[in-house]
Amino acid sequence: MSPIDVYARARTSIKFCFFFIGVPVGTLVPRLAEIKLGLNAGAGIYGTAIAVGGIGALIGNFIGARVVHRFGSRAVVQGAFTFLITSNVCNALAPNLSWFATVAFTSGLFYAMTNIGVNSQAVLVEQHIGRSFLPMGHAFWSIGTMSASIFSSLAAPYVSPLHALIFADTLCLIGFALATKNLLPLHMDDRSIDDSTQLPRQEHIPRSALRFLLTIAFAQWLALIAEISVGDWSSVLLSEDFHISVGPNGYAFSSFMVMQLTVRLLSPRFIDQFGLQVIARTCGVIGGTGYIVALAAANVAHTTSNSAALILSCIAYGFMGLGVAPMPAAFVTAAGRIPGLPSARALMVTGAAVAVLNIIGRMGFAFIAQHTSLPISLGFMGAILIAAAMMTNVLHIDKAERHAIQR
Repeated sequence: MSPIDVYARARTSIKFCFFFIGVPVGTLVPRLAEIKLGLNAGAGIYGTAIAVGGIGALIGNFIGARVVHRFGSRAVVQGAFTFLITSNVCNALAPNLSWFATVAFTSGLFYAMTNIGVNSQAVLVEQHIGRSFLPMGHAFWSIGTMSASIFSSLAAPYVSPLHALIFADTLCLIGFALATKNLLPLHMDDRSIDDSTQLPRQEHIPRSALRFLLTIAFAQWLALIAEISVGDWSSVLLSEDFHISVGPNGYAFSSFMVMQLTVRLLSPRFIDQFGLQVIARTCGVIGGTGYIVALAAANVAHTTSNSAALILSCIAYGFMGLGVAPMPAAFVTAAGRIPGLPSARALMVTGAAVAVLNIIGRMGFAFIAQHTSLPISLGFMGAILIAAAMMTNVLHIDKAERHAIQR
């Protein structure tokens, strides 16, 4: 098979891998309010338990690149995703917060390893075809998450969280196994280890390149913590603060996914025309501002009309989806562009830094929510998204080239 055919098949496989990675997320998020209720946990302790997932993600990012280098990204993705699915089902079995925190840890660990493997393959395909591809891959993640969230929300009044997770995740695991068959083989993961143009594993990343990667990681974290707040808290907000019933309390997350998907499907053509930085900044500023305004309106409306609060919440999270949509792929692409630095290693650095910041951010959010209110705490996420948009200057391609590894 010619290299062109190999990359073409890998491109299709990567899209479907992203799709199936999104399914367990979409199935779980609308049911988190029920799981939290069963644990009888307050906002502070619940948020702290979720933050433990960041520790797992940190470890997963540290070992992910090494495991990919040894066994190949395809094998790592296949193995890690199997454990991720198992962890996802265990959320519904949690009898106490210790169990829930342990599941969060294992989910973070295996999600990070899966993420490094699939994203590193996507960066390689993008570099080979010479045009934007990651946003389309992430669009398939949005399709998977959105589809699963709609199913989970509609099934919520009739099916327990455990049965919904078992059903969706079993189908997901079968589909993922089929999707990974045409990923790039081991010998095509980055460049050969004896390639003189690549930084050897035993050598430290130069300070200039490392500072650039950490800057990318901080900007990426700002966007990611805003996105994470949607999954962690949107169904809880609608259920406990706006008094929306089980099922419809997942509609805000679905609205977020619909808008995120729409932007990701449409953005590649605009990115190729205007550039990553312009698209990411524009979406971030508009999305963050609209989210703050609509969420504030929903918080006022819920005292008189639950229906109005639900509609305004869906609008708010639609704006959040608009703002977040181009960010993850944009920052992953920027990290993988440094000449001479293997993409898996670059993603390990940014992923580990983001994981550390996520631990701090999630615990900080839980503390603020415990001592103020959930609507106020979530309102800050819009400002954080705007801050991420203001840091998108790192996405200019010449920024990465300035930090090329000289061999």
